[in-house]
Amino acid sequence: MLALVRAAGRALAGRALPGASRGISGDGGRPGPARPGCGSSLPLSSPLAGLSRTFRVREPPKPQQVDRWTEKRALFGVYDNVGILGGFQMHPKDLIVGPKWLRGWRGNELQRCLRKKKMVGDRMFVSDYHKLNKRIRFLYRRFNRTGKHR
Repeated sequence: MLALVRAAGRALAGRALPGASRGISGDGGRPGPARPGCGSSLPLSSPLAGLSRTFRVREPPKPQQVDRWTEKRALFGVYDNVGILGGFQMHPKDLIVGPKWLRGWRGNELQRCLRKKKMVGDRMFVSDYHKLNKRIRFLYRRFNRTGKHR
């Protein structure tokens, strides 16, 4: 089967379609037309020019009218402030969930590790405590050798 397909391909390769030669002719080195009857006189939108159909350019959608004072938009963020609901009894930092040594506190990694060691170091597993001490030693060396604080 494969041999028949190859033989048919070789037979067709020897014959060219009439008028479909793309060789360089004697008229100044311009290639001939790709298809019979397909000259430069055809418009680009013609099906014979190789394009199946014209391209349609879509316009952007018209801006929609939006009601800015719907109930959902008007009351957005009203209950974000804890002081209004709680009578200013609680600070938002008290609502932060997380480890005890991080609630309402800011600082760099070295300060965080020192704070963790001070607050929960006596209750840590031995391997975790050892890793924390190694991290603190590394950060001490790093902060003492580089940075603006030197």
